[in-house]
Amino acid sequence: MPNLWNGEENNEKTMKKLTLLLFSLLVSAVIFAQQSNLTDVVYLKNGSILRGIIIEQIPNESIKLQTADNNILVYKTDEIERITKEPVSNRNNFRNNDERKGFIGLSLGAAFPVGDASGMPIGATLSLIDFGYLFTQNIGIAGKWFGNGHAENGVSFGVGGLMAGFLASTPISPKANFEGRGLIGLGTFTAEYAGESASSDAYFAYDLGVGVRINTSNKVSLLINADYIGMSDYNSVNVTFGVAFRLR
Repeated sequence: MPNLWNGEENNEKTMKKLTLLLFSLLVSAVIFAQQSNLTDVVYLKNGSILRGIIIEQIPNESIKLQTADNNILVYKTDEIERITKEPVSNRNNFRNNDERKGFIGLSLGAAFPVGDASGMPIGATLSLIDFGYLFTQNIGIAGKWFGNGHAENGVSFGVGGLMAGFLASTPISPKANFEGRGLIGLGTFTAEYAGESASSDAYFAYDLGVGVRINTSNKVSLLINADYIGMSDYNSVNVTFGVAFRLR
C-alpha cells in the first residue's frame, strides 16, 4: 500500500494562509461580538440617565427605548439632552435571563497536516459531537467525537477519536464567548487502497483548541474553532465551522 507520509507536498505556504485567514475570522468575530457589547444611553434634560436599546427613532419628534427588563419608554426629542453608545459596564449583564450553560452540535472544515505528517494532502474534518458545558461562568467540560480524512492517488487515510477534557470560557459580549479547551482520549488510524482496508489499535490522542462561540438566539450558537490534534506521529491543525444547540 502506498504511504501518504512520504509525499513531497509542502504545506508551509498553505499553513501561513490558514493562519492569516483564521486570525482574520477570529478578529472579525470578536469585533462583531464587541459591537453587541454597546448599549444606547439616553441623557434627559431633567438629569435622568436611561440605558437600553433604541427600537424606534423619529427625527425631531421622539424615540422609543427598550430597557433591559423589556419595558418600553417613549420620550420626546425636546426632553433629551443627548444620546450616546457606551460599553456595558456591569459584567453581570453578560448573563442572559434565559441563561444556557452548555451546547452540543456538529462542525466541519479542513484538516491541515503538520510536523511529521506535513507531507500528507490537506483533508477534511468532521466533528459529529462538539460539546461543552459550563459549571461556572468560566469553567466547564468539553467533549469531541471527530474524524479526519485524507486521500491521494487512490489511497484513503483516516484518523478518528473520542476525547473529553477541560473547557475555559470568557464572555466577550452578551452574545459571544471566547473559549479554550484541552482534551484527551483515544483514537485509531484507518487506511484503504485497491479494495484493501486496515485499521490500527487505539492510540492516545489529544486536542488543544481555541474558538469563538456566538449565541445567535436562546437556542442556537455558531462555532468557529481552531484545534491542534495529536495522535502518535500524526498531527494536524483543524479549522472548523459549526452550529450547536444551546443546553440549559
